[in-house]
Amino acid sequence: MRFDEVNWAQFLPYDYGNEDAEGYSVLSQPLRIELCRILYELITTSTLNLELFGKCCSTLARMLRHEDKLTVDDLTFDWRKLYQLTRSMVFPKVWQDNQLQLSYRNKIKNIVELACEANRFFPQSAAMEVFQEMLPQIQFNSMDWQLTTIQLITLFVPTAKLPADMPAVSSGPQSTDIKRWLPTIFSLWSFNLRISVFDAYLMNLVTTLIVEQHGQFQLNCEQIQFVFASGLHLLNLPVSRSNIPLPRSVSMALADTTGYYRMLHGGALPLREERAHTFARFIVYTLSNDSASGSLELFEQLVQMIEPFFHPSNNGAWSSMLARLLRYLAKELLSRSRIEAAEGCKVPEAARLERKVRRRFVVSVRALAMLLLFSKDEGSVSLSHSTLKHLAELEPDLIFRPLLDTLYTAIDSVTETHRMLSAMRALAKLATNLSNFAHYPEGAQHIAPLLILTLPGIDVNDSAKAYFALSFISSLCHNGVVLDELPVSGDMPAVRSMSKASADEVDEEEPPEVDMEQIEWLTRASTGQFETWIDQFLRRVFVLMDNLSSGQDTNSDANSSDMRLGSKASQTTELVLLHCGSRYYPMITRLITNFATSITSLSAVDNMCELVSGFARAIPEHALASLLPICCERIREEIENGVGQTSSLSRVTHAHSETTLVWFASMLAALTQAQDGRQLLPYREQIISTVELLVDSCMSRHVYTVGSKILYQILSWPTRTVPVCGRSWSDSMWNDAKFRDNHFRYWGQHPDIADKDFSISWHIPTREEVDFVLELMQRIVEPRIDELAQRISTLTDSHEPSNAENVALHRVLTVLRMGIRGLGNLVPPPSAPIATGNLADELVAGDDASNMPAWYLLDRPVIAGYVFTDPNAAEYGQVVALRKRTGEIAARALGELGGRDTGNVENIKALIQLAESMICHHAIDRDTFSRLRRGWDQGMDAFSLDTRQSIMPRLFAIRRATLTQISRQLHNMRFMPVTQLNRDISTNIAQLCLSAYAEVRNYAVGALENIMALQPHIKPDLVPMFLAELDAGEHSDAEKMMGALRVMDSGPMRRVFLRDWRLFPKLALALCRAQHEDKPQVKKMVRNTAVTQVVQSSAPLRPEPPAPHVKQLIDALSTEDLSAAAELRQKECFDRYEFAASEHTKLMSQLVDILRDAGTTWRFAAIAGYYLDQLISVRLVPEPQLAKTVAEYLTSDLILFRERSALNLSQILGIIRKRSKDSYNDINVVNRCRELPLNGGRAMSGQQPYTELCARALEGDTDAKKAPFLDDPACGWLVWPETAKVYDQPPADDILAYNHIDEVSRPAYDAVREELFADGKWDEIARLFSVEGTRSPEEELFGSARAVMFCQAFSLFGYPLLERAWSAIEKLARENDRVGAQRAASEMVGGLLRGSKHWARASLDAMWERLIPLLDNVFAHVGPDTLQFWQVCLQFAFARRDPRRYLPLIRMLMYSRPFDPHAEAPFAEAVKLELLRVLLSLWDWRIASAIIDSRPRLLDALAHPYKQVRDVTGTIMYMLSSSEFCVSYANATEAIDDLARYGPLGRDFSHWAGTQRTQKLIAEMTQRVSAWEADHIPSNEGTSNYSRGSKTLLVFFYTGFRYGPRRLALEHARQILALLSELQEQHDDEEVWRVASAILQFLSQVLYTTELAELVATQFLSLLASSKWHIVNKTLPLLCTLTFANRFTLSQEIRARILDTISQYLEHDQIEVRQAASVSLTTLVKCASSQVISEINTRFSAKLFKRLPRKRHGRAPPKDPAAYNRLVLTRHAGVLGLSCLVLAFPYTVPDWMPEVLVLLAECIDDPNPIQSTVQRTFSEFRRTHMDAWHEDRKKFSSDQLEILTDMLVSPCYYA
Repeated sequence: MRFDEVNWAQFLPYDYGNEDAEGYSVLSQPLRIELCRILYELITTSTLNLELFGKCCSTLARMLRHEDKLTVDDLTFDWRKLYQLTRSMVFPKVWQDNQLQLSYRNKIKNIVELACEANRFFPQSAAMEVFQEMLPQIQFNSMDWQLTTIQLITLFVPTAKLPADMPAVSSGPQSTDIKRWLPTIFSLWSFNLRISVFDAYLMNLVTTLIVEQHGQFQLNCEQIQFVFASGLHLLNLPVSRSNIPLPRSVSMALADTTGYYRMLHGGALPLREERAHTFARFIVYTLSNDSASGSLELFEQLVQMIEPFFHPSNNGAWSSMLARLLRYLAKELLSRSRIEAAEGCKVPEAARLERKVRRRFVVSVRALAMLLLFSKDEGSVSLSHSTLKHLAELEPDLIFRPLLDTLYTAIDSVTETHRMLSAMRALAKLATNLSNFAHYPEGAQHIAPLLILTLPGIDVNDSAKAYFALSFISSLCHNGVVLDELPVSGDMPAVRSMSKASADEVDEEEPPEVDMEQIEWLTRASTGQFETWIDQFLRRVFVLMDNLSSGQDTNSDANSSDMRLGSKASQTTELVLLHCGSRYYPMITRLITNFATSITSLSAVDNMCELVSGFARAIPEHALASLLPICCERIREEIENGVGQTSSLSRVTHAHSETTLVWFASMLAALTQAQDGRQLLPYREQIISTVELLVDSCMSRHVYTVGSKILYQILSWPTRTVPVCGRSWSDSMWNDAKFRDNHFRYWGQHPDIADKDFSISWHIPTREEVDFVLELMQRIVEPRIDELAQRISTLTDSHEPSNAENVALHRVLTVLRMGIRGLGNLVPPPSAPIATGNLADELVAGDDASNMPAWYLLDRPVIAGYVFTDPNAAEYGQVVALRKRTGEIAARALGELGGRDTGNVENIKALIQLAESMICHHAIDRDTFSRLRRGWDQGMDAFSLDTRQSIMPRLFAIRRATLTQISRQLHNMRFMPVTQLNRDISTNIAQLCLSAYAEVRNYAVGALENIMALQPHIKPDLVPMFLAELDAGEHSDAEKMMGALRVMDSGPMRRVFLRDWRLFPKLALALCRAQHEDKPQVKKMVRNTAVTQVVQSSAPLRPEPPAPHVKQLIDALSTEDLSAAAELRQKECFDRYEFAASEHTKLMSQLVDILRDAGTTWRFAAIAGYYLDQLISVRLVPEPQLAKTVAEYLTSDLILFRERSALNLSQILGIIRKRSKDSYNDINVVNRCRELPLNGGRAMSGQQPYTELCARALEGDTDAKKAPFLDDPACGWLVWPETAKVYDQPPADDILAYNHIDEVSRPAYDAVREELFADGKWDEIARLFSVEGTRSPEEELFGSARAVMFCQAFSLFGYPLLERAWSAIEKLARENDRVGAQRAASEMVGGLLRGSKHWARASLDAMWERLIPLLDNVFAHVGPDTLQFWQVCLQFAFARRDPRRYLPLIRMLMYSRPFDPHAEAPFAEAVKLELLRVLLSLWDWRIASAIIDSRPRLLDALAHPYKQVRDVTGTIMYMLSSSEFCVSYANATEAIDDLARYGPLGRDFSHWAGTQRTQKLIAEMTQRVSAWEADHIPSNEGTSNYSRGSKTLLVFFYTGFRYGPRRLALEHARQILALLSELQEQHDDEEVWRVASAILQFLSQVLYTTELAELVATQFLSLLASSKWHIVNKTLPLLCTLTFANRFTLSQEIRARILDTISQYLEHDQIEVRQAASVSLTTLVKCASSQVISEINTRFSAKLFKRLPRKRHGRAPPKDPAAYNRLVLTRHAGVLGLSCLVLAFPYTVPDWMPEVLVLLAECIDDPNPIQSTVQRTFSEFRRTHMDAWHEDRKKFSSDQLEILTDMLVSPCYYA
């Protein structure tokens, strides 16, 4: 094919959207829809292996992500299928495969990602179905499992708008009315106000709903205020002086049961909830043009409140959250604006944001971003820059006018380097916005001044500053800024009168007028500075490059900051040279030539080369003409003088005499790098002769390596088909006179890629260039092949090669390697037909699959611009023959040299590189591609570009075209056939991976990884070689083992073992048997390799054909009959599975043999155990030998083996149970379970309340005892489901629940049974399981894994197993003084109680007959160290079980062992209460009535002398009282409709008064404490009834805030505020005042609903009437915190009342109260409106009108001291009030502030405390306004500034 016949347009980016483009076609809409349906059905209904499952999920999620492709009008999904899949993964069963597998966790992540994207395709009518499923799972008395339920609601409640053709349904089960069910969400929200995770998830749901409705649904004001209040709490800002924060999460005491169900992350889904993003999205998308219904005013109030927290001096834990909030606000506003401005926008016109509203919002966000600009935290600074960038894209005039003033000042700053650095970063970030003339014309005139101003930033002493200065320059060039002087005509035009002139006067609602004539004149005039700037810029770059370290330095790190800075400087220089005018070329050439030819040291050679290379690419004619002849001449002179003739292979040291030669040779390499061959042709002879000198005459490694590099570049670049390095403008535009004379008007205007002006020039090799390359090949490369063959044959003789011979061989290898690499563009890689299926698998799974463009995952080679494509051409054959001969010699040399002379390290390494190049480098290699791809991705991120957009800077489009081209070349390399030559090379390199030299191994392993990635079919041939090294036994070599392990742990090889069951067992067994090598490094590598394999391994999965409806969908897509092909493929899958299953069985057996082998050390036996953990699967029959071994190892002497055996035995027994239930429909355990229609709970308890069912059963009620068991603890608490899974009462017979065992599982069952029923087995288990570990007694923990194992065993084998185990259990339980025995006994009893779930009645009675007396004895003698075991034991047993299953035990705990508050053994009574608390924490509302009926004497322990008794008494009383709360709607529909009746916010569940019993209890406790107060005598010991009773009362309320639902505490704690305020003054008892203070702090920080907030505020205000100033002093900050926290729920009237009340206390007689009131008032003023601020100003200014009489020395005191003191107090109140106004605005100067400051200054001569208050106010004003004083001072008149200067400047001593 001729070069001019190639369709080079296909190499352009984004042209792949053309359906006719080779290898790619756009999916049609019907095909896309059907494909989505098929994938969804496959994911939710089919059994897919984990890898395929992940790919299907990610593919479907990616297809659903783009709203412009698919909407709910096109496609809907059945939500329930995905929900069932999600639930099965989140709540796994014991028999399910190991959840610790990495792939399992990835599967959950894939499901969650898919659910997030699929949600908008769930029909709105499904909302009612979702609530019917979810609401019965809610039980907020206990938070156990509730977070997951809320997450599921967030995922599956549909949020998409109703399809256009679907009518709205307002009622019924298919209702689509959002207003009907949205109050339910707010009702659920009110249950857990200010618990951050619930706030975040529910806010996300509401926000997503608003966004997805596209303006067709809006929240009302109440709902918006509610969300704003929650958002304010999410920010978690510190307000008061207290260090007692409200708990952000709640954990019920002893109520977390997720650990017993093998749930990952405590049952929580891996659902990302970026709280700042959620809140920001909500704010932006609730903005409305109607200020009364939107969130703009609320947001402005929020900004006023949080503004002080953004200042640099106010840095803290909240800073990151606030910075992210700011960035997301700007980003989401930009996103919404673009959506609404887009063509075909779905948002109604009325709902689109008007510009005046947007500008108001931008002004508010701008104020915060400007404060954050100079933060101490770099992350916050970066986020502020992003914020300003997003805002500048919307309203540039509002951003740049104030920003530029700030930046100019900051850059000029000499003393504040952090401000200058931040300013540099900001300029780099906003350069593209600033230089976009069409977007912001005024920015063009600032470009040249800013370039001049930032020039000092290029400083070698400050790399960060230099980097950002260079980034600013490069960003301008990328944006199309042309550095060329423009003609200017005449004087500057007169300034027209503009309506808005300065930054401070910018109209928030309308953009200012612009004088374009003046702007253009100023811009043209500023371009005159470009010549001077370019000169100074280059000189600074020279100094920078000359002083930076480089790769030539021995201690230099390739990734050091100096290396990155040098690379950035060279790239920026190249961009500057590309975009400067041609008139500057002579000056540039002279400067660079002088620098490049002035040799300094080799440490600067790399930096010099990068600079010269950029110069050559930008201005090739001048660069080559000025430098290339000099380089060639100097190189020839040096070589003729004998330089470089000394033989040396050193890479570190070099002769000083070689400095000049290396310098100019490196410069020549830089000149030829990426150089068009047409530019090199005039210097053809010079170049060839110089290269020949360098590679023929020099024996120094430094010199001939540089010569080889030059050879590679001259061979490679002239034959490449690549885009020509260009400017931001096409050549046609650049040469257009109109453009050159007015280039500033085009800045930032990037044409569309499809535009003709966008044309990209391609370098296509010419005949002359090809001839030049072929001549080089014949003169330099071909002779080296013969020389290599000769030298290899010489080296294989018996004599030892000399140093000169080694150097000569290394030189040949280096030259030949670079020559072969350079010839890669001449011919395409050899290709052979490969089966499509196999190729597709390899491409998808290959190392570079994720990096390759998706449209090149083809089954054939593509056109990639090779020079010769005709195999019959002579040149084609010549190049192919040369490569083949080189490969053959390299293969032979590897075999000879690697096998005989492994000490010749440098030559072996060079030979490995040559051999690798033969296979892995054909025009491109993987490493180069990955590096270019990373650079591309970083550039796209830096400029916020999307690969799918068609408008981008032209330089990026050129890079994209280059990346596309090399992607094609890399793709073609995958089609190379696996020839015998390639196999020989790979085998020889694999042998070198086992070398005794670490350097050789490293090179060989890296080379082999690249080869295996490109030619995966080679891998199976290499596996035996490496496995043999692990199986070498006593003859093993540690070095070889390390090499083999490195290869097997590499990415390409690891995937082979994981996928291929022919190899996986071999590796697993080899690793488990590799114990013969004692070297620690080998052991560590073996373990790491094994762990990497284990976490990704899984048992074979049996393939299942797709369901019939899925098959129909698939068949409908094809017009051909694919049944025969499908059957063939299905047979292949089944055959593969059968083989894998067979190998799995063998592997399991062999792993068991390793475990049983007495010679296996514990480390390697543990590895075998890890494999067994992962490979045990319910999908495969459990092996009897494995089951027997696992059961035997329960009594191993090693604790590690016992722990692994417990886990494995649990899973095996669970699998046997599962398979037995699936195999027999008449098995007893299945017959006892059924779905029961609940009929609103009446099916369970008849006409009696369900809450009393347990109490009735305890009393002997027959109906209650016969009612079926309902284990779900949430069922019926909020809503009753339609049906529920229940278990019938156990039958009276004694038949085992598992009376039938799966036949194929029977051998494993019998093996376990034989072992567990063996004589003495349980005595051994008891002895070993009771052995204390290495932990101290306080650190011994209940083993839930062991308890699960006992549970599985007792469940499967029933009561006969208990008879065997009983003696051991009893013996352990009666050893009351041994901690280990009690722990083991508690684990066994817990497993027994839980495992007896399905036992028959006779067996249960017999169990209780044995167990109750034993437990009674245990609980009577339990000690402090062992109590925790029995608490967790009962928790484990009771978790998610109906309490009526344990009636005998409950009866014993509540009646046989009643609590006696007057007993003489207080700890024994505390134990009774602790166990009672376990019952209550697990069964909550279902047992509360029964406990109340047992009449525990809790109130009598109110003043108990024993602290633990008091604490647990207070906790139980609160839990018991709160447990009485339950809603119990009959069904979800009733609940939704009832909650909607309460209004938009639904029913308020945040507070609850309790039952009459609860109210009476609280009243009784309060009365008793009050009565005891009269007899209280203060004492440090706290022994009075008043102190003890107060502590119990405080624990009661503290429990509500710290551990339980807060609704009861919120209702009653506020009613005893007076008592709490008194108790916090109880300083004789530290515990009392600390807990009382904490409760008051909690009460002030809580987010209340509107009604309750006003009640609490009123009650707090009543505390201020106290006669004790200490109480008033502590109440004021609490009132301030309450007001701030509830700013959006408190009414304006109550806020005004609070403000007025606090203001009154500025005149309090006690100065401490006045100061506290001042601090509180300052905080509240931040939340006040301008009108309120004006009223405060007027009020307190009036107090200063009456002046104090002057006191003169020697004069008599005032006649009326009382009146004088009152006047001082009044004036101090006025000063404090005005000081509050000043301090409330620390970073701004409102219009009223100058007058206030002048008024305060007049009080400076007043006596203290007035004088000290004034001084403190001005000192704080100076500190906070220092940064922006250059702007703030403009707000003052000259007289005011003079007064202010006197106040702010300290007087001089010498004045």
